[in-house]
Amino acid sequence: MKNGDKRDRRSAKAGGSSVSLSIVVPTFNEAENIKLLIDRLARALRGISYEIVIVDDNSPDGTWRVAQELARKGYPIRVIRRISERGLGTAIVRGLREAQGEFIVVMDADLQHPPEVVPKLYEEALRSGADVVVASRYTKGGGVKGWSRIRLLISRAASLLAYVLLAESRRTSDPMSGFFLVRRSLVERLRLEGRSWKVLLEILAKAPGARVSEVPYVFEQRRSGESKLGPRAMLDYVFDLLRLGEYRALKFVTVGATGTVVNLAVLWLLKGVLGVTEYAAFPAAFETSLTWNFFLHDRWTFRGKRREPGPRGWLRYWARYHGAALGSMTSYLVIGIGLTKLGINYLLAGFTGIVVGFLANYLISQYGVWSLHSQASRGD
Repeated sequence: MKNGDKRDRRSAKAGGSSVSLSIVVPTFNEAENIKLLIDRLARALRGISYEIVIVDDNSPDGTWRVAQELARKGYPIRVIRRISERGLGTAIVRGLREAQGEFIVVMDADLQHPPEVVPKLYEEALRSGADVVVASRYTKGGGVKGWSRIRLLISRAASLLAYVLLAESRRTSDPMSGFFLVRRSLVERLRLEGRSWKVLLEILAKAPGARVSEVPYVFEQRRSGESKLGPRAMLDYVFDLLRLGEYRALKFVTVGATGTVVNLAVLWLLKGVLGVTEYAAFPAAFETSLTWNFFLHDRWTFRGKRREPGPRGWLRYWARYHGAALGSMTSYLVIGIGLTKLGINYLLAGFTGIVVGFLANYLISQYGVWSLHSQASRGD
């Protein structure tokens, strides 16, 4: 820890350490918003023992200085001024580590996350016993204000991408939310890195057994200042999804590519060389490639996810994989045989059928065959 960082923390540290709720607010150039945010939080949290942890990346506009002045006026604020480190994700993780409350809320300083929702997150955690409570824009009662159709489409597409690449994200309707509550006891068990700005996704991925609940909220328009998100942040998001998902999607594609080669090779041997009818060649080629793919997925793509070791477990999951592949098998046979009957080259017809069935096979395999929920979080 840098000396300047340590001095700023000490000068603004809130009195006492027994608090029920910590609010972590990462900031950069939010001097115009921070006082209104603190005032609204103070009104919303009357009757609740709380602290506010401001993690500021040495803002040129002096956000950290404004927060320190508010602390001196009696607000329960601690200011962490980061001198040599930058980044929204790492700022959030720093705040989570510094928080002292039993529950921790993460929210932005720009007032797009209404402070009045914070007590609702806290009440839902107490009511439901959830480990994570997500403030959701996309559950019943939620919404957004002032967004263009393009921005809403991008947000929905990003959520869909999370659902596809990271099965653990499907426990909430708003995996992209930057507004959420988490139990400190859960945070302490996880090795959070904050490589991207979507720390909620990292928590969900590293704590697959955590209980998740939701509270609806309406995402407000930014009051002042500029958004910190750009193309680089979005690219980081995609790479972070792949990393959190242990690159299962890329592994699945790689295995699928080898399975395609096996499929077409068997199809060529049976129909092209031996002259077997397509009604026998296509099913035989599919079954060969399916078993090939299962072996590689079991050993590589989803390694460590199978609960039942040994030959019996292998056969059990082999059967489940076949059941999950019924949809892709049907599309493969219908499209492959159908296009062949229409005069399309049988190899091209087979390849087309493989492509059509790929996405469904991936989604069903990662969620319905190999379990992605371990007995305990990875940080345990």
